[in-house]
Amino acid sequence: MLSCWRNLLIFFGTLGLAHSAHAHGIAGNRYFPGTLTFDDPAVADELLFDYATRQHPAEDGGLVRDNAASITFMRLLTPDVAFGASTTGIVRSRSNFAQQAGFDNVDLTFKAMLFRSDPHEILLSAAIRWEIGGTGNAAVGGDRPNILQPGIFYGKGFGDLPDSLG
Repeated sequence: MLSCWRNLLIFFGTLGLAHSAHAHGIAGNRYFPGTLTFDDPAVADELLFDYATRQHPAEDGGLVRDNAASITFMRLLTPDVAFGASTTGIVRSRSNFAQQAGFDNVDLTFKAMLFRSDPHEILLSAAIRWEIGGTGNAAVGGDRPNILQPGIFYGKGFGDLPDSLG
């Protein structure tokens, strides 16, 4: 009974600290959403959970099935600069092998808004992602070396086209 009251207290205490949610990635009348394939060009506070299943060939010619759940946390340092971290838990199944599970390498990301134009509905940001080598489990591919990956994120709306093209 005590743990129930403690959990309720934590829940309502967390609600008291919560901020209102609002859309990010807006330039002029255009909203630029992030997708499962591409990150959005906006810089914002984010907490993302993702789950995916992928089947791919193994080195021995068989099939490998990966069930992966990832978490990403991004926090604004200034209105135009964010810092984040992410990792992925993987359960790997192969034919004729025991199931393997573990975490992939940890990623750290630094992302900054470079340009924003409301009249032309343009957002442009850049990021650098550091995959910290050796922080993951080798059984699921987390033994890769350090990797630095730059990124450019661009979004352009067509709200400034002439009315004759409508």
